[in-house]
Amino acid sequence: MTQSNENGSRLDRIESIMLELATASVRHDNEFSRINTTLERINEQQAANARQIETNTRQGRLNQESIHTLTASIQDLRNVVADYIPKRSQA
Repeated sequence: MTQSNENGSRLDRIESIMLELATASVRHDNEFSRINTTLERINEQQAANARQIETNTRQGRLNQESIHTLTASIQDLRNVVADYIPKRSQA
């Protein structure tokens, strides 16, 4: 009978260990799932940031072109006014 009790006790310990391993495995899987979800969200945010930077850079170039055009127009207007003033003074 002692042999049977020992075997039963060993089986109980093995079952307990197996349950602990299964529980740890589930926790491990859940944690990795949470980490993967977080990493996916971070990747999506980085992609969105990269797109926004690209949009801002493109808009910056357009703004710079507009500034150059406006500067040239102001210079043209300055020249027209500079030409007009002496002609008006002569009249």
